[in-house]
Amino acid sequence: MRQRIPVSLAKPGMKVAAEVRDEMGRTLCGPGTELNAELLEKFSKLGVKFITVEGHPVNFPWERPLEKDLLLLEARFAKVKNDKTLCLLKNIIRQYWLETRNTDE
Repeated sequence: MRQRIPVSLAKPGMKVAAEVRDEMGRTLCGPGTELNAELLEKFSKLGVKFITVEGHPVNFPWERPLEKDLLLLEARFAKVKNDKTLCLLKNIIRQYWLETRNTDE
């Protein structure tokens, strides 16, 4: 599992899960690098806004667990069970979430 977070929320000890690049596209560090205060300061000075870190260290208020979103999806489409097009749309959304929000990354 990995998470894209603002540099301002990154903390020393977190591990980078993808290359960190500056505004000019230069690689500043690679996957597996453990963050420290100096690196975080360097990222900020070089205009890096977001980084991808290992795990899911930050809980954003707008994020819900996949299970909750799947229940809400079912509720949203409950009144249109006989509409084949809308049911197809619901299933596409459900499948997309299952594939892209897999917690076993």
